[in-house]
Formats: sequence, structure tokens, C-alpha cells
Amino acid sequence: MILEKSWGAIKEYTLNQVCTVKVLAIAQGHETSFHYHRLRDDMWIVIDDGLEVEIGEDVFHPKEGDEFVISAGTPHRIAAYEKPGRVLEIDFGFTMEDDTLYDDKQPAPADSGD
Repeated sequence: MILEKSWGAIKEYTLNQVCTVKVLAIAQGHETSFHYHRLRDDMWIVIDDGLEVEIGEDVFHPKEGDEFVISAGTPHRIAAYEKPGRVLEIDFGFTMEDDTLYDDKQPAPADSGD
């Protein structure tokens, strides 16, 4: 929701909802694991140019300010191959850092009905 003000505008991402807000800082030459969450959706707002975002089978090269919503159960990762970068993450739902993982070194899990 965008609320216009005399001095500009407010872009509201969440209002009176239980959520977790983080800034992810990805070091140059690194990437997060390719993972998914069973109990939450993520929203990413890109802070820095130069990142690569992978959501499911889609790969993006976002600009500052680009936004993504990742539904629970959808695998995703962020990579900073050329330079470090940051993403604002808003988690909607139950947040825990030991959620289900899978990456290129592990086979994708069979559908467990979660």
C-alpha cells in the first residue's frame, strides 16, 4: 500500500502483522543455499544492484528496489558473484533458520505432503 503525503509517500509492506524483518548481507563470491521454507512466505526488497536471485527455475538480475514474493515451498537463493549485496527480507509465517534445505549437492526431497 502506498500512502501519499505532502512530503512524498510511504510504501507499507506490512501492517499490524506478525512477521520477522531482516537485512541479508551476501559477501562477494558467495551465495545462500538453494532452500525452501515449509511454514512461511518471504518477501525480498533488493537494496543493492549486482545480485542474482533464483526462485524456482527462474533466474533474475534485479536492480535496487526490485521486489520478490516467494511462497512457502518454493526453492530460492541469492548470489553475489561480482560484488557484495544486501536484501531486505520480510518473513510472513513461522520463522526458524533450520528450515528445510536443498541445494545442488543434495537431491531435491520427495514431496512429503507438507
